[in-house]
Amino acid sequence: MGARKKSRLKQVESRIPEKRYQELVNLLSKSQNVTMSALIRDILSNKSIVCKTHDETYELLLDQMQSIQMEIHSIGVNINQVTRYFNSLKDPLRKKALVKQVEKQLSLVGNKMEELERVLQKSFR
Repeated sequence: MGARKKSRLKQVESRIPEKRYQELVNLLSKSQNVTMSALIRDILSNKSIVCKTHDETYELLLDQMQSIQMEIHSIGVNINQVTRYFNSLKDPLRKKALVKQVEKQLSLVGNKMEELERVLQKSFR
């Protein structure tokens, strides 16, 4: 095995104004570099600095959609419970009252679907 030549690394220190330091700290928080030293090495080596940006709008949209989905799910559970009770009854008057309850629940589902549609339309304009 051939011996590889190691390039000797030299330590360099410098002082910079506070404003420039804050710019570097800001760049560091957005970049993929873990340390300030790594960031400065990349800058001095003329490497490109890749910055991460985070857009929270889609996370908020997903949270809204999940909330609406959970409400629709709970309404569906209620409808299933009423339907089971409905099927166990013999009295037609009680069944009629239960049908009205299911109609109310279904109108709630319709309202939630409209809300979901509005959220999606607002987000993708």
